[in-house]
Amino acid sequence: MNVTTDLSGVIASGMCIGCGACEMADSSVRVSLNPKKLIFEPETPGSQAAADVCPAVAVDYEGLQKYLFPDSAIGAYGVVRSVHLSQSTNSARNIAASSGGLIKEVLRNVLSSGDIDGVIALDHVAGIDFAARLVTTPEDVDTLPGSIYHNLKQTPALQILRNTPGRFALVAIPCQLEGMYSWIRTQAPELRDKIVLTVGLLCGWQYSHHSINAMGEYLGYDPATISDISYRGGGPVGKLTVTTTDGEVYTASRRVDFGYQVAFDRHFNTNRCHVCINHSNFLADLVVGDAWLPSTVFTKTGVSLVVCRTEFAETVLKRLVDNGSCVSIEVGEDEIRESQTDRVIFGEFAYAYAAFLQNLGLHTPRLIGPNHGFGSVKPERHVASFHRELVRKQTLMAAKRYRYMKWRKGTRELRGYIMRYVRWFLVRILRVKSLSGQRKEIAKDRFSGFR
Repeated sequence: MNVTTDLSGVIASGMCIGCGACEMADSSVRVSLNPKKLIFEPETPGSQAAADVCPAVAVDYEGLQKYLFPDSAIGAYGVVRSVHLSQSTNSARNIAASSGGLIKEVLRNVLSSGDIDGVIALDHVAGIDFAARLVTTPEDVDTLPGSIYHNLKQTPALQILRNTPGRFALVAIPCQLEGMYSWIRTQAPELRDKIVLTVGLLCGWQYSHHSINAMGEYLGYDPATISDISYRGGGPVGKLTVTTTDGEVYTASRRVDFGYQVAFDRHFNTNRCHVCINHSNFLADLVVGDAWLPSTVFTKTGVSLVVCRTEFAETVLKRLVDNGSCVSIEVGEDEIRESQTDRVIFGEFAYAYAAFLQNLGLHTPRLIGPNHGFGSVKPERHVASFHRELVRKQTLMAAKRYRYMKWRKGTRELRGYIMRYVRWFLVRILRVKSLSGQRKEIAKDRFSGFR
């Protein structure tokens, strides 16, 4: 195995996800937006110190889980104490959220209860720029934006944690926590006690800024004139909403808008997303995401799938139920799998694609999580075909041939696009797994109080 001594392989492969750990570990490294790839990555390779904390080099999942959750059993889904389906009882907060509005309820609660002094979470800066800021009051929590899908530089969150006295909750995607905890464990262990709670997102991949540019082509806005962007809200699926400096508002349905399906297909993901096996956020105390289940299709405002990995996470969720801030039912680990699919939860594609890249001699992160060995790894012909398409489409993106990509999806890729919706209709609406006896859906009467 080759020894990684710097970030040169990460840069060459475009595997950076912008977590900022390398900047914190090596002052010579600066992460900036690559004008061609349209992702954030280091400008220079840096040193061994930077490589040692980079999630695009390797992640010690077993060691980090033992570090964060000592004496806890680690299973295929990581450390799991309990799984819930939950929904905020505040209708405005619920409908503005990506799923059931649980994250803001959790943050408001830990602030008002005095468990923490502040929340470190993303806030809107300007245009498509978002950066971590410190929130210190429950009222300010509601000013935070919803989920952000495009690639961002996350160093400000680590800087706030390092430079600000107090106890904090952090909201983060999986790879951000991987970088943060790798850096803390090896170089800044005194910061561990400052983190009272991590609220992790069930990650559905991160996108390069090419997605935003492509949508500009399809909807008719100039990306340089964006004043704000929102990816969710307004219901369980939500819409992409772009506001420009002249006050124009452009929207696209995330489920049925064809342009959205082109610009946000997985070939627009950052490269490291394709080998990510941690969409379940193994390092977060409390994990929240969309409950994409046949039993929750009735919802008008969204239902959150909540995974509690610590006793304190369970305590916070119970407090929300007891004070009437949310409704919640406990379910099992099978609902994680059914909601997010084996491909996401067990890394069926990611493990196979990583092996494929390694066989080609390309830089490949060393990522072996607790889900390794579960599920059915995709065959090599599947990942080889994807790789050919990825190389082709990234060439088209670099040339800004977004309209051609839309035409292409409407012709040679149309069958796959249609089959995706056929599968969704069969599983989520017709509930064929229940009809065939493969699983049992949650009884409707258990959702009393949900909207």
